[in-house]
Amino acid sequence: MKTITKQAAYDKAVGNVLATLRIEQLKPSKSVERRLNDCVEGKDTTQQVLEQVIQHHVALRRV
Repeated sequence: MKTITKQAAYDKAVGNVLATLRIEQLKPSKSVERRLNDCVEGKDTTQQVLEQVIQHHVALRRV
């Protein structure tokens, strides 16, 4: 059985995100593209990229 490296997992996760955006006919912002590239290069994890994108794009709602 073939083992999957962390790098392969990052590549697949980023590919899935981009595929989902294409299906929805959306295009990621330049900052999101940079973060995804950092993930592919192993500088960030997918969780870190998700947290950064949420901080930047989702408004904090206070109750």
